[in-house]
Amino acid sequence: MKYFLQFFIYIIFLFFYLITTPSIAVEEDTSYKSLKNYMDHFYNYKPEKKDEAKPPQPPRSIPITLLPRDKYGLIDWAESIRSSIISPLPSLNSPKEEDDSINLVVFIKSKKKFMTDVRFPHSIHTYWLSCKNCHPGIFVEKAGGNPEMTMWDILKGEYCGRCHGKVAFPLTECYRCHMDRTPQKKAEEIKNE
Repeated sequence: MKYFLQFFIYIIFLFFYLITTPSIAVEEDTSYKSLKNYMDHFYNYKPEKKDEAKPPQPPRSIPITLLPRDKYGLIDWAESIRSSIISPLPSLNSPKEEDDSINLVVFIKSKKKFMTDVRFPHSIHTYWLSCKNCHPGIFVEKAGGNPEMTMWDILKGEYCGRCHGKVAFPLTECYRCHMDRTPQKKAEEIKNE
């Protein structure tokens, strides 16, 4: 009898919970299944009647699910820019802080034999970051100016780790920074081991 009463009270509680909790009905919007549909709807919409016309609106947010992904399934911000899906502002404060993108590649020699050198392209970084975001606070503005930099420091959140692993691609994607070896170089390394 004791268990029956507990069960009965539980059923009554469940009943009142279900009738007092608002239900959420979500209708699936199939028009946004692809980025193209989304862009067409929000950026190419033209009113059919004069009374439908509204003043220009600021660009709408892109649903994060429609942004391009890398091979790991993470958002590929650089591809989002190259594809003109996003166009970041140079600053939250003022568009006057904009610097020109710098087409400079810096090669950083690896400290370990088993790992390849790093190829650092300034172009994608300076596309949406001002030079003063990194120089001189994080990096010395000179080739080879940070000889003390190690992967351990980066993993601890210093140097490249200020952004990578937080807002930029994760540090587990080694070959997005470290250059891939050519088959010939791989064969030479195997012979020398």
